[in-house]
Amino acid sequence: MIDKKPSMPSILGDDVPPPFSAPTRITGVADDFDDLYSQWQQNKTPELNSRLLSAVQPVVDTAINSYGGAGATSPVLRSRAKIMALKAFDTYDPKRGNIRTHLLSQMQGLRRLAAKEQNIIGIPEQVGLDFQRLDTAENELRDQLSRDPTDDELADFTGLSVRRIRKVKAFHKPVASGMLDQETTEDGYTGEVASHLPGQQTSANAWMDFVYDDLSPTDKLIMDMTLGRNGRRRTPTHEIAKRLNMTPGAVSQRAAKIQTMLDRRFDHNF
Repeated sequence: MIDKKPSMPSILGDDVPPPFSAPTRITGVADDFDDLYSQWQQNKTPELNSRLLSAVQPVVDTAINSYGGAGATSPVLRSRAKIMALKAFDTYDPKRGNIRTHLLSQMQGLRRLAAKEQNIIGIPEQVGLDFQRLDTAENELRDQLSRDPTDDELADFTGLSVRRIRKVKAFHKPVASGMLDQETTEDGYTGEVASHLPGQQTSANAWMDFVYDDLSPTDKLIMDMTLGRNGRRRTPTHEIAKRLNMTPGAVSQRAAKIQTMLDRRFDHNF
């Protein structure tokens, strides 16, 4: 029997087949959106509100289904989604990106609303306040950077420590109740996701942190989202591409380079 060479957790997704050429038409957006948006900017009437929402309804539905989870069918959540979409139109700048990317970015707050509505987990008041602060900061930084911000960038923007940011994110990451480590932290609340799981290799985690620290902000986000690290959920390649304003092919290429760096652990017997 041939021994199989060990490998680090793979960050390469297989959900995006080649070719990776970008579509010429924005998926889910009506052809007359630009004309409607110009009219709406001049006269924001209820009628134009409805027509503009109809023009991007498939994108709104995508946001609801992606961020709403089990609460995607909730009439309340769908109503809030329309309100969020209308607010997103106010901050949309065609020169900085397309409307689909902007809407999906600005509507990520649906995750918090869905979790609150389903009462998934009790959240201490200060954690909830910090999460709202982070949510606002993330939206502002996404507009500035045209991609999701890293935890380091959020820390600089909000004044919260990177450690605190990751703990707040972990509170809002759906997990099974048995995976919660109910020990009081120095930040004054309980319920942080357990830092060590059965069978977990601490040396592997140390190497992953070593590689992570040398990555660019964009590559850090790719590593976090593909592996579900640092309070972020595991995210498929095509969604990462949308959130980072990149092509799926570019994400896959960067992920492949990161995977090569991770696998070098075994060359050093680490």
